[in-house]
Amino acid sequence: MKKLILLLLLGMLSITSYGQTEIEAKDLTKKELRELKKQKAFEKQKDRYAKRGLNAWGINENAPNLVLAIREHLGSARIDTQRGLVIIRQSESFSNSQAYPLWIVDGQQYYSPPEVISLQNIREVNIYESLAETNKWGQLGRAGVIEIITLNALE
Repeated sequence: MKKLILLLLLGMLSITSYGQTEIEAKDLTKKELRELKKQKAFEKQKDRYAKRGLNAWGINENAPNLVLAIREHLGSARIDTQRGLVIIRQSESFSNSQAYPLWIVDGQQYYSPPEVISLQNIREVNIYESLAETNKWGQLGRAGVIEIITLNALE
């Protein structure tokens, strides 16, 4: 009988200690819930990137050039690893000689992958390939746009 009471008492203690570590959703606002979901999604993505040998933002910090460093974000784009160039969208015009995308790094425009970026400082990579997305840059963005946001821009 004493053993049964002791087991019940231990079981109740473990349940109450477990219940206190859980966050009750009723106490959180909608904004806090969204932030919590966003944080969990980032942690999941970070784990997936870590399995592939990338940093938390999906950048290969040990890559020899910028194109290979952001390869994870380029999706179905064609990559010339020898020259370090990317083709996101083929141009539809015969007179258009620009086959390579426009690079936007912290708001500055480049016509080829910039060499001055520290790969450890890259925090976000956005690839714009449709006409609607690249309309902001007009004719310069007709072959696609690669936007990179670094730690310096976020500060």
